[in-house]
Amino acid sequence: MPMLGCPPNLISYTTLIKGYCSAGKTSSATELLEKMIGESDHHKPNVITFNTVIDGLCKEGSLSKAFDLFEQMHSLGVLPDTITYNTVINGLCKQGPIEKALLLLDCMASKGLEPNIVTYTTLVDGLCKKGLLENPEKLLQYILYKRYKPNVITYTIVMDALCKKEEIEKVEELLEDMISRGVQPNVVTYSTLIDGLCKMNKLENAMKWLYEMILKGMSPNVVTYNIFMDALCKKGETGKAEKLLGDMISRGVQPDVVTYTILIDRFCKTKELEITKKCMREMVSKGISPSIVTWNVIMDAFCTTDDVMNILVNIVLNHGARDYSAYISLIKAYAQRRNVDGAICVLKRMKQEGLQPDLDAYSPIQEMLLRIGRADDARDLIAHINEKKADH
Repeated sequence: MPMLGCPPNLISYTTLIKGYCSAGKTSSATELLEKMIGESDHHKPNVITFNTVIDGLCKEGSLSKAFDLFEQMHSLGVLPDTITYNTVINGLCKQGPIEKALLLLDCMASKGLEPNIVTYTTLVDGLCKKGLLENPEKLLQYILYKRYKPNVITYTIVMDALCKKEEIEKVEELLEDMISRGVQPNVVTYSTLIDGLCKMNKLENAMKWLYEMILKGMSPNVVTYNIFMDALCKKGETGKAEKLLGDMISRGVQPDVVTYTILIDRFCKTKELEITKKCMREMVSKGISPSIVTWNVIMDAFCTTDDVMNILVNIVLNHGARDYSAYISLIKAYAQRRNVDGAICVLKRMKQEGLQPDLDAYSPIQEMLLRIGRADDARDLIAHINEKKADH
């Protein structure tokens, strides 16, 4: 731009900084901001520029750098606004000492800035997650007293905290209160309540709220169904859980790896190998790869059964789940059980399928060999990996 006689201005710099942050290139955004600060006579950054970089740094977990920039704003005469404070408070609530976030709330007031519903919701979330809020509903009453209208996120956060305290009656009252105030609950709100009821073994009451959300035209998602299925399986009502699986599919909600792992876990606990295999076939035929949790569940249940893992590997191979993560999960499962032959077998099958193992595949085997005192074999494996690298 300067070569063409059109030097970049504040908008040009801020636009590029926003682009870097959106692409996850926060270091490039920070460098550009530092360049602006160094040339502040020509391109002094404004509050929007700082807010963009601070937000990017907080999202990537670089809280100390974000806080340094926050402090630097004052020295440059750029006054932080409510968005700046909200961003830093959110970062502190998620990663840093929440006491510092509360101090910033006081600082806002001293600077003549009014906290908004985003500020309070962020603090409610942070305090609840850290277990520092004795009475979550009282803070909600304070927000209402300050004449802010809590949104669905605020209510859901408070409800989740009350569910963890097993104060279900208060949660149900809160749900009715939010509806009366014109705040419509969403699928996360209902799922939060349902999860709390299921954990307290109040499945009938939870089912009532499931029907309530359906009547309101709200479709339960896979998380909602998984909550119910987990509760039913833990009660030993596997038939109802399977029926629920059929219901969710009929409603267009696709099961995920968690759904099938819940069922597989139950079948494993009852030592039903054939049904476990059937469930695995159905799972992989839908293109859903077993997770490390799935394999660990199976290994714990059937580790003494002859060739059980080979049978399950064949299920994976014959039903299209030939992705890299499935093999890595198998290797890790074998490694956790200290089954060297099984892990090596999977490694060979990877190569037969045209997949090139990397450190993710070799490392669990190497660690297992060291744990069982086969240091020489571990060294040979490292040498083999290094040879493969040299070949490439």
